Amino acid sequence: MVALVVLCGGIVLIYKSFFLCADYLNNLTCRLYASSLLDEKIGRITRAFAEWPAKELNFGSNTVTLDINHKPVVFNYDVSLAPLSDVTSVWEADVKLSWVDGPRHMQMHRSVYMMR
Repeated sequence: MVALVVLCGGIVLIYKSFFLCADYLNNLTCRLYASSLLDEKIGRITRAFAEWPAKELNFGSNTVTLDINHKPVVFNYDVSLAPLSDVTSVWEADVKLSWVDGPRHMQMHRSVYMMR
């Protein structure tokens, strides 16, 4: 009887650690995709900013849906572009990317300075 309790306790601990590792792996996979999406968005912003007086600023879509580990994950962008108050020819672009990973609300943020 004691051996059965010890074996059941061991199995529970093994399964618990397995699911915890799977959750960490899913979190890191989403972070890798988010980092790549942020780099792509910053590239679009800098290209659009370089053509800005001649063309209207267009940063692309504000949401992206990707299938990560057979689950759809919706990434939402928040882009703000403003000139610096101290320097007239330097602009700051803030890009925030947020998504929901299970019960957690995740977010990444990057800032870029551009000269005009």
